[in-house]
Amino acid sequence: MTTEERIEASETRIFKAVFPNTTNHYDTLFGGTAMQLMDEVAFIAATRFARKRVVTVSSDKIDFKRSIPAGTIVELIGKV
Repeated sequence: MTTEERIEASETRIFKAVFPNTTNHYDTLFGGTAMQLMDEVAFIAATRFARKRVVTVSSDKIDFKRSIPAGTIVELIGKV
């Protein structure tokens, strides 16, 4: 399998529902929970690509542009 084929095959999509136990007093998703979900989809995509054990060493900068209200179904897409 070529690198390009491995990149394409590693794309990961996950759907998650935002439940009240993951929201703050504004009834929107906690930022830390959003980061956890991003890390989860990134881990799966990286593992599919590398076919080895991977870990998150750091994340550079995350800007939360919109709030995600309870009851929303979120699609997370991980790409290498």
